[in-house]
Amino acid sequence: MRDEALSPLGERIEQLTARPHDVRAPLVRIARPLLRALGYRPALRTARVTALLDALRAPGGKPVPEELLTGAVRELEDNVIALERTLVVHGRVPLAHAAWVRRLYEVTVRASRAARDQKNEAARRIAAALDPVRIAPPLAITPRTPGETSEKDKPKKKAGKDEPAAPEASEEADTFLDKPLSAEEERLVEVELLAIDHLLDAARGEKEFLSRKRRLLEAARKLLLDASAALPLGKEGVEVRRRHLAMEIARIDRLEAAGLSPHRGLLHQAKDALARGERQRLHAALVALDGVSLAAGDEALSVATSRARQKLGEGEGEDPEVDKLRSLRQSSEEMFGSAAMAAIAEGYVTARKSQAKSPKGESDEDKKYRMLALQWLAPENEAETHAALCAIDGTVDVGVPLAPVRVTEVETRVRLVRHPTPDLLLMPARDVLDIPHAVIEDPRTVLLALAEGRLLARRYVEQEVKKRTRTRLVGEARIYVLDGSSSMLEDGKKGARARVRDAILLAELGMLVKRFAEGDRSTRLTLHYRYFTKKIGPIARVGNGKEAIAAMADVVGRVRKGGTDIENALLSSFEQIRAAKDEDPDLARAQIVLVTDGDAVVREDVIQAAREKVGDVPIAVSVVALGEENVALRALVARQRARGERAFYHFLDDDALVEICEGKLFTGPKIHVEGPPDEKNLSVEARAARLRAELGGLVDELGALAEKRSVAAIEALAAEADASAEASRAEAALGVPADTAAKGEGSKALREAIEKDRRALEGRFLRWFPAPAAEGDENATARSSDCEAVIVVLSTIAEVVADFGGSDLSRRAEAIDLLERLLPDAMLTPARWFAVMRDEASAVANAMRTVHAAVTGPRSVV
Repeated sequence: MRDEALSPLGERIEQLTARPHDVRAPLVRIARPLLRALGYRPALRTARVTALLDALRAPGGKPVPEELLTGAVRELEDNVIALERTLVVHGRVPLAHAAWVRRLYEVTVRASRAARDQKNEAARRIAAALDPVRIAPPLAITPRTPGETSEKDKPKKKAGKDEPAAPEASEEADTFLDKPLSAEEERLVEVELLAIDHLLDAARGEKEFLSRKRRLLEAARKLLLDASAALPLGKEGVEVRRRHLAMEIARIDRLEAAGLSPHRGLLHQAKDALARGERQRLHAALVALDGVSLAAGDEALSVATSRARQKLGEGEGEDPEVDKLRSLRQSSEEMFGSAAMAAIAEGYVTARKSQAKSPKGESDEDKKYRMLALQWLAPENEAETHAALCAIDGTVDVGVPLAPVRVTEVETRVRLVRHPTPDLLLMPARDVLDIPHAVIEDPRTVLLALAEGRLLARRYVEQEVKKRTRTRLVGEARIYVLDGSSSMLEDGKKGARARVRDAILLAELGMLVKRFAEGDRSTRLTLHYRYFTKKIGPIARVGNGKEAIAAMADVVGRVRKGGTDIENALLSSFEQIRAAKDEDPDLARAQIVLVTDGDAVVREDVIQAAREKVGDVPIAVSVVALGEENVALRALVARQRARGERAFYHFLDDDALVEICEGKLFTGPKIHVEGPPDEKNLSVEARAARLRAELGGLVDELGALAEKRSVAAIEALAAEADASAEASRAEAALGVPADTAAKGEGSKALREAIEKDRRALEGRFLRWFPAPAAEGDENATARSSDCEAVIVVLSTIAEVVADFGGSDLSRRAEAIDLLERLLPDAMLTPARWFAVMRDEASAVANAMRTVHAAVTGPRSVV
C-alpha cells in the first residue's frame, strides 16, 4: 500500500470543510430529498483500523498482514464517502465529524507507514502508542431515537412506606432533548465540544513541562464534565476521553512523586539527575521524555529515549503484574508519605480482627456478609487500595480545599510629621531642625533643654494607607458524605465500589497531611466526613496532620453495612457547614461531596431550603456515583452548574471501578527502576560516573538533538519573518490591504511566555483580544452569526483559561493558542474575527471582559 492511495483521501477530507462546493456526488443529489426526509445519518466505522493498530501492538514485532492495511484504508475511504453524502444531503458536515475523520486519516497514515517499514521500530512504537481518543467517536449530541421515553414520561418509582415521594421530573430538563437545534445552534455547540479535543491535542504536543501538560488535561476534563452534565452526549465518546484523561493525569502524578519537577524542562531534569547520580529521577525523566515523544510522533526523540532506557536496564513492555502492583505501592507512599501508608496498613489489621470473630446470634445472612468482608480485607487485596489511590486524582476531580483569591489588603500606618494634621502630639525634640516647632518657655535655655532632652516639639500624626494586592488562599469547608450501605460491598464487582469510595476519602486525607506539613499555618484547613446508611453516622472533623493520619486508619478500619437514606445525610451536613462558618469567619465557600451507589429519592426543594438556612456561604453539592446512575442527583448537579455554581457529577460504572482497583489504568514503561545494591553507599561523583558509563553519552545526544532543533526553529522563524515582510512590502506597493493570519500565533505566544517577553506577548494578546467596550450590549437582537460564533469562542476560552495556574503571561499565551485552534472550527477567518471586533464591539464586550478577567488571575476581593 503506497502513500498514493492515502493522499487523495486527505485532499477529499480537506474539501469537506475548506471547499464544500467542490464535493461531487451526483447520485446522492438526486436522492437528497428522500434521504433528508428519512433523517440520513452517516455510518462511521473504525473496526479495521483498530485491528491494524492491535497488530502493531502485538509483542514480537511480527509483520503486519497486507489485508489489514488494505482494509483500514478502504474503511477510511468508506467513512469519507459517508461524510460526503452527509454534506450533499444536509448542506454541511458536523464539525465534530470533520475533525474526527481528519484524526482518523492521520492515524491511518502513521499506522500504514509503520506497517510498510518493518525496520523502522520507532514508527511502529509511535503507531502502537496512539491513544484511543484519536479514533474515538466524536463528541456529539445523541438525538433521541423514535419511541424513546423522556424522563418526565417514564413511570415513577414508588416510594416506600417511610420514604418521601419522588419529585416530578423537570420538563425544562427534557426540553433540550425534544427540541431540534438549528444548523447555527449546532455549529456553536460543536465549537464548544471541539475545544475538548483541541486541549487534548495541545497536551500531546507539550514536550517540556509537566505543569502545562497537566493544566491542559485538567482543563479538558473540566469541559468534558460540564458538557456531559449539560448535554446528552454519546456515552462511548465521553467514556474513552474520561479514561484517557484519568490515565494521563495519574501518570503525571506518579512521575512528579518519583522526583520530577512540573515546572522545569524534562531534558534539563534528565541532565541534572545524571550530574547528581540520581538513577531513579533520571529514569523518571527518560520515561516522561519517551512518553511525550510517542504522543507527539517524534521519531528521533523516541529512538534516543528508548535507547537510554534500555541502557539503564529497563526495556519495552508493561510491568509484569506483581512488579506493577509493587510500583503502585511505592508511588502511593511517595505521593502521601510513609505515615499514611502505615495508618492504612494498621486500619486493615484492625478491620480483619473485628471481622474474624463471629458475634453471638449471627444470622446466616450476616455471616455471609462477614465472610465477604474478610475476603475483601485480605492482605493480598490491599494492593488494590494503593492502585486506586494512585488513580483517584486522575479519575475524580473534587477541586482543592483552598481557593486562590486576589485580595486587596489595606494597611494603615501611623507616622509623625512636621506639617499640620488634625492630630497633634508633643514629642521630645531630637535636633536643631525641631526648634522651629518647639514649645519654648525660656529662649535663653533652648539649647540646654534640647541637650538635656527636656525640649518638646510639636509633631502631627498622619495616617498613611497602603494597599497591596496579592493572591491569598481562603478556606473551603468540605464535607464528605459517604454511602456505607451493604450494596457497596455486595453489588458490583469484587467490592470495587467500596474500595474506590474509601480511596476517594483516603486521597483527600493524604493530600491534607502534606498541606498541613507544608502549607501556611495562618490558613485554616478543615475537612469533615461521615458515613451513612439508613442512619447517619457521627461526623469526624480533621483539623491537623495527626487527625488526618488517624482518620485514614479509621476509614479502612471498619466494615459498614445497612440501607441508604441520601436525603437525610445531605440535610444533616448543612448543619455542619453552619457550625464551620461560626468557627471560621473567613470561610469562602463550602462543598458537600456525596459518594454513593444508591438510587434513592432526593427532593431538590427540600435540599435548596436547607442550603438557604446556612447563610451567605455558597454551598455546592457534588456527587460521585459508583456503579449506578442516580437521575435525581444528576439533575440536582446540572441545575447548580446551570446557575454558575461550582459542582460536579462523576459517574463510574462497575467495569471502570474494577479497572481502577486492578491498576489497569497504568500502562507503558515502569516508573521505578532498581539500581545495583551497592549504589547507595557510593559518593555523588561515583554514582554520576557509573550512570555516564552506562548511558554512554545518550543524554548528551538528547541535548544535542534539542539544541539542533532550537537552532533550526530560530532559522525557520527568521525565514518566515523575512518572507512575511517581503510579502507585506509587495502588497503595500500594489495597494493590497494586509491580511492577518492566525496560523502560528499560538506557538509564537507560547515562546514569548517562556522567554518572559511581556511586551511582545501583551501586544499580541491585545491584537486578538482588544480591550472591551465600556458598555456591553449582549441582549442586542440584531447580532450576526459571526458575532454569535465569536461570543461562543470567547466564552470557551475564558472558561478554560480561568482555571489555568501559572503566570498571567502563560494564561495569555494559552488564550492565543486556543483561539488559533478554535477559529477554523467556528468557520471564522481572521478577517471576519476582526470585523466583529470592529463592527459589533459592544455585543461581544461582556464576553471579551470575561477573557481579560480570566488571564489576569483569580477574582478580586477587598
